[in-house]
Amino acid sequence: MISQLAMFQQMEVDGRCADKTGAQFCQPCADADAGDSVAAVKFCSVCKDWLCVTCIEYHRRFKSTRTHTLLYTKLVADSTQGESTENAHYYCDAHPTELIKYYCPKNDTVHCGDCAASSTRQMDKICSISNQIRNKDNFKELQSDIVQLIKGADALESKVNTKIESVVEKGASHLDQVARHEQTLIEKIKAHSASLKDDINIATSEAQHQLGSVIDLCTDIKSTGDQLGDSLKKSDRNDSEVFIAFVKAKPVLKSKSDELISAGRQAIVKQYVFKKCVELETMLQTTKSFGTYEGELEEIQTSQSTGRPEVQTTNVNQHTEATGYYISMSL
Repeated sequence: MISQLAMFQQMEVDGRCADKTGAQFCQPCADADAGDSVAAVKFCSVCKDWLCVTCIEYHRRFKSTRTHTLLYTKLVADSTQGESTENAHYYCDAHPTELIKYYCPKNDTVHCGDCAASSTRQMDKICSISNQIRNKDNFKELQSDIVQLIKGADALESKVNTKIESVVEKGASHLDQVARHEQTLIEKIKAHSASLKDDINIATSEAQHQLGSVIDLCTDIKSTGDQLGDSLKKSDRNDSEVFIAFVKAKPVLKSKSDELISAGRQAIVKQYVFKKCVELETMLQTTKSFGTYEGELEEIQTSQSTGRPEVQTTNVNQHTEATGYYISMSL
């Protein structure tokens, strides 16, 4: 069974109820504003309260506290005598209100009394093992590593700042290239569009001229037909004159009939339709129709001789979404 002294050495001691001489007073009575401070007789290792005789009786009466280990005040005072308070401003991460006082050699971690009490690992008091820590080799190595870390960060930061300027400069240049490429394509498209419009205007004009000549023929044919009809309808002519007009009208009618057939053929013109360029349409439907943006992945490694980052460029064609930097630093 663990002795009371060993058990207490794994506990935090609250010093709020102590006078200038170190004498302890009952904490429950003080918290309850009972008036005069009552001298404490024992210390509860679970509640971490100093208790007077009356409060000890209540402590043993209640089911939740009757099994708590109570230590005599003299034992508590002896166990804490000579303890260093240099680490008083460091608090436990797991128990923010508790001070760090213990060190776990196995895990290389620091803990408070609550952690030490609940752990099965051996804990060392920091005040007993922290002597001459500044002269230890591993302490000096840690300081050197910190310096190297800062130097490496400075070197990388300088390299990155330079690259930021380069990235911005190249980005502006690339945007200018894209704009000029866009303008070139627009000019080419406008030239092709103008040529196509000229073709349309020429075809339209030719069709209008061809159809206009047909209209002229139709007008002439209708005029000749009216004259022939009038020559056969005149009532003041005798039969001989009508017969002569009839004979002369037949070849004229045949000639104009042939002209009408020819005019009908001339009335047939080409029917044009605009067709988009299938290749251009297909190309514009892809994300790479206008162009692509490819980059080189840079691998930044730490030089074993200088400890500073060095950049090596690997030619890897990647789309812009996959472009980035891989940083590998070993300190």
